[in-house]
Amino acid sequence: MKTALITGSNRGLGLTLLKRFAEDGYDVIAHTRLFSKEWDAVCRELEKQYSIKVYNIYFDLNRKEDVEKGMQEIQDMDIPIDVLVNNAGVNASTKPLMYITYDDLTTTFMVNYFSLTMITKEIASIMMRGSGGSIINISSCMGGGHQPGGTCYDASKAAVNQFTRTAAQEFAPFGIRVNAVACGVMNAGMSSNLSEKSFQKLVKASALKRPAETDEIANVVLFLASEKASYITGSVINVEGGAIL
Repeated sequence: MKTALITGSNRGLGLTLLKRFAEDGYDVIAHTRLFSKEWDAVCRELEKQYSIKVYNIYFDLNRKEDVEKGMQEIQDMDIPIDVLVNNAGVNASTKPLMYITYDDLTTTFMVNYFSLTMITKEIASIMMRGSGGSIINISSCMGGGHQPGGTCYDASKAAVNQFTRTAAQEFAPFGIRVNAVACGVMNAGMSSNLSEKSFQKLVKASALKRPAETDEIANVVLFLASEKASYITGSVINVEGGAIL
C-alpha cells in the first residue's frame, strides 16, 4: 500500500485531496496546524470507509521549530512515503507595495516557500531510501501574473514554481518527480477569504467564467502522483480555466 503526505489537509483543496487519496487506497499522513475532535472524526471515518490508515500530524508552518519537530516525527514513523503534496499555503497580504510590512513578507514566504522547501528536503530523503516518488506543489496562476498587489503572495508562488523546476533536476536521478499545479480561483480554500468583488474579478478574468471545483484540481494532482505521469517532471501545470492575468 502506498503512502501520501498532504499538508493543510483539513479544509478546502487539502480535504478533497485527503478524501481522494484515501479513496484510491493510499495511507495518508494528514497534516494540519491544530487538533480538533471534528477533524479527528473525519480521519477515523475515512479509515473505516476505505480500509486505509490516516496518520494525523500537527505543526505550524509559520514556525521553524514546529516544522523541524514535525519532520522529525515523520522520520520517526519509519514508513515509506510515495507522494508528497505541498498543499498548505497562506495569502497574508494582497496590497500595494507601499503598504507591505516585513511581517507580511515573512509570514507569506515562511508558509508558502521556506517550510515547503524544508519539508520537501526531508521527505525526499525518505523517498531516496525507497524507490522514488512524486512531489506535487500546489502553486497559483498568480505566480506568473503581473497584477498590482502581488509583492507577497504572487512572488511566493513564483518562487515555488522555480523551486519545482530546480528540485525536479536535482531529484530525477533518485526516481523522484517534482511538479506543480498552478491553480486559479476555487470555490473553497483561500478563495473563500476574498471579498465578493475580488472573487468575481478573478472569475471574470478566466475564459470559463467560473471558479474551479476542488475535485477538478484534485484530478490533476492524482494524475501527477500516478504512473500515468511517469514522464512528467519539472512542469508547472496551469489549472485555472484560462485565466487572463
